Amino acid sequence: MSETTWFSRFSPRTLRWVLIGSLALNVLVIAAVISTLCMAHFGKPPRHAGAGFKGPPLLGFARTLPRERSDVVKQAIADAQPQLEAQRRGMRDARAAVRAALSAEPFDQAKFDQALESIVQAETEQARGRTTLFGNTVRQLTPEERIELHKWLDSRRPIR
Repeated sequence: MSETTWFSRFSPRTLRWVLIGSLALNVLVIAAVISTLCMAHFGKPPRHAGAGFKGPPLLGFARTLPRERSDVVKQAIADAQPQLEAQRRGMRDARAAVRAALSAEPFDQAKFDQALESIVQAETEQARGRTTLFGNTVRQLTPEERIELHKWLDSRRPIR
């Protein structure tokens, strides 16, 4: 048998750089595909966020009103913020009480049930505060603005 020697057109140094370049290109392509897939999944706004706006619905509606009427709605929301924040703080405290009762040793079922009841009360107070704010703000709107608010709300979150 005779041994044949294969000669390459490229020197080992050139071949090494070609392989490194090929590897770099493959890494870039894979990174582009992965980032495209991630952005397709994570880049979308949540379904419930109408037109990309996040916040109280009345603030979003206020953007559609003329400046002076918009300021009335924004001021009503700003005036209610301390009360709403106190209710949110009450909700956080109630949840913390449930976690504390859950991890307490010895476990006290009555204390745990009382902490759960405090969550229900805090949720009720929070919902009552938001509903009162909505009612008080809508009371200040003109009949035409109330009709527009209804259309605006229905276009973003239709009743199912």
